[in-house]
Amino acid sequence: MQHIRANRRQELIQQVTELAGLVIFGSLSEMYRTCGSPGCRCHRTGPKHGPQLQVVYRGESGKSSGYYVPIAAQADIRKGVAAWRAIQEAIRELAGINKDEILERARSEKTTRRPKTEGAPAGARRSRPRKVPAQS
Repeated sequence: MQHIRANRRQELIQQVTELAGLVIFGSLSEMYRTCGSPGCRCHRTGPKHGPQLQVVYRGESGKSSGYYVPIAAQADIRKGVAAWRAIQEAIRELAGINKDEILERARSEKTTRRPKTEGAPAGARRSRPRKVPAQS
């Protein structure tokens, strides 16, 4: 199991390294809008103009922000946002592997370091101090 986890960890680290050069922070939003020409079909029953691609994200202050993506950049921006999603998934999986290993190591150290105590037979219940109700 440890060997499988170590291999998976290396695969994830490699994946994160490869995606890091492509990653673009944010989510994609396609919008259809009306134009400024009052006689245009978009103001009546006709289809609106678009799709216009926008990247939206939450800035450092916590406020939503975004920017328009020109048609020439749309393919690369789509790849970058997809890389952002993939890198997040890889890091989540990597974090889970790290957590599991740390907890397993702590459990094994706990069982190997704890000296056996003499006294109560195996399986005997330990007595706990009784809770005393708080007085008002």
